[in-house]
Amino acid sequence: MLFNSWEFLILLLVTVPLYYLPVGGSRRRVWQVGLLLVASAVFYAWEEPRLLLLLFASCIFNALAVERILFWKAVGRTQPDPPTSPSSAGGYSSSSQGQSVPRRALAAMRRESGRIEPSPPYQRAKRWLFWTVALNLGFLAFFKYAGFFADCLPETPFTETLKHWFNGIPLPVGISFYTFQGLSMVVDVWRDDISDETRDRLAGRGRDRISSVRDTSFYIVFFPQLVAGPIVKAHEFIDQIGAKFFREIDWLTVRRGLILGYFLKVFVADNLAEHTGTLTMGAEVLAASGPISLASLLYGYSLQIFADFAGYSLIAIGLGALFGYKLPPNFHFPYLSTSITEFWRRWHLSLSSWLRDYLYIPLGGNRKGTGRTYFNLFLVMFLGGLWHGAAWKFAIWGSLHGLFLALERLFARRRKSGVGGQESESVNQQSTINNHHSSIKIATSGLWSLVSGFFLWLLTFHLVTLLWLTFMMPDMASIVSFFKGLARAHFGFSGPAIFSLAFYGSAVVLYHAWGWLREHRETFALKLLRSPIEPLVQAIMIFLVVTNPGAPRGFIYFQF
Repeated sequence: MLFNSWEFLILLLVTVPLYYLPVGGSRRRVWQVGLLLVASAVFYAWEEPRLLLLLFASCIFNALAVERILFWKAVGRTQPDPPTSPSSAGGYSSSSQGQSVPRRALAAMRRESGRIEPSPPYQRAKRWLFWTVALNLGFLAFFKYAGFFADCLPETPFTETLKHWFNGIPLPVGISFYTFQGLSMVVDVWRDDISDETRDRLAGRGRDRISSVRDTSFYIVFFPQLVAGPIVKAHEFIDQIGAKFFREIDWLTVRRGLILGYFLKVFVADNLAEHTGTLTMGAEVLAASGPISLASLLYGYSLQIFADFAGYSLIAIGLGALFGYKLPPNFHFPYLSTSITEFWRRWHLSLSSWLRDYLYIPLGGNRKGTGRTYFNLFLVMFLGGLWHGAAWKFAIWGSLHGLFLALERLFARRRKSGVGGQESESVNQQSTINNHHSSIKIATSGLWSLVSGFFLWLLTFHLVTLLWLTFMMPDMASIVSFFKGLARAHFGFSGPAIFSLAFYGSAVVLYHAWGWLREHRETFALKLLRSPIEPLVQAIMIFLVVTNPGAPRGFIYFQF
């Protein structure tokens, strides 16, 4: 079910009044969570009800794993510390100074230093963690990557049959998102990144296991972010589960999220998509096109994919606030970036944060030497590219981003190592010139900073935009044909494509101009927010959505 469909509007109009019915006491929380579970099931199963079985299996399996991990960790806390060495017989062990130390005191010392051997219950909890992570990833690999890996096999009659069978496996909508949330659940529980109250609730056994399964499933299937994010970490969401009241709704977040989100999706992205689809029509069409048309279409797609995904994320945040839940921001004006590193601090924030916390840091991050840091950056981005789709084009897209991230880190490291000598020389020179020359130098430096910043922004935007080619093109031949078309001495162009870029794309440009004001002229931006300008702009957005919507289309990230 699409957010921009009449079916979803009806679902929302039915769910919201029922959600805030005056149910009293502890039943209010049970009623609200249960209602949203039903609404989420309807939302997800609307187009293909069979896929609900996979989602249901994922919820039950992860809920069981969470309960088992918490159970064995609790058992481990109640058992005495294990012997720390074979020489600890009799309850004492010798320290490095030759003194006898009580075994429990030595165990506490080693626990603090991180050198204590885990107890058998903790080992069992760790095994549950390992197999849950492995099965979640296997679940994702089977449905999303089986055909991709099968295509890598050599050509034989047997592998041809195998390829045909694996490529026929349907891709469940949003499987990457809800699998990542299941992984976040078990890892956060293992790390104790949830409150004590939540931990006790999720550890329920017997009849109390119902509430554990209900809350775990609710976290995974909450429909505003179920199929395309933002990817919400368990410790960011589960502690929020509780009774919600109509008077507590954050209407400002609801209004801003829904109006801007639908404007970006329905007015901007859907209208741009009517023209940028030409880029996927095959190598022959691209090779016959002129450079102006191709460039305008590529710029249009760059603006479209932002408007499409940022629009979805804003709608999800607004809907979450409507039901009393705070979802994390997913975009922070990414096309203001002056480097690829900064771009990934602004684009798809929830994925970047997830990859950092659950992949980059466990791999060692930047703690194991320079070479390992560069390798970790490259590997994380390579896997992040494959996460977007089971095709080499996504792997290339992620690999190129990883390469540029590593190169930027290398250049920044070298530039930093040369700062000391330059600073001392600059100080000596500055002490010998007068105030007039000093002010000229400062002004020149400010101008140079502005010019270099603009150049870096221009370079970063075009680099990101060019890399979208590997993201969207159906094959490498189409990419080659695109560049052949750019090199043609044919300067005819398509009027509708240029108009679409200028008219609909200008909304994304203005949105980022507003972001620049917020970051560099904060006081002025706050004055604008407190003036009648914001409701006037929102009224214009609503008018454009109603009067000039594009043809209804699915969100680009639904395929992931």
